[in-house]
Amino acid sequence: MKQVLVFVRNKYIFSSLLVLLYILILHESDVFTLIKRNERVQSLESEIERKKTGIEELKASINQLQDIRSLEKYARENHFFKKEDEDLFIFSFE
Repeated sequence: MKQVLVFVRNKYIFSSLLVLLYILILHESDVFTLIKRNERVQSLESEIERKKTGIEELKASINQLQDIRSLEKYARENHFFKKEDEDLFIFSFE
């Protein structure tokens, strides 16, 4: 116990401990904030990768839709377009 008191009574060690405590816990860029920021950066990087793959898929779809036949097929299947002399029946199983 005396060793701890002697250790704490030294003003240099005590002030160093206070500064270290301030830096690790109380400062605006403390350890906990840095951990949260690193987690946020990792989640944003994974979102960037996901968006890049989505962009590549969209570019491939756009290139495929340059052909008029593919465009017509896409419009008929996904947006239920029809020609003037056609009837369109939509079955829903909900």
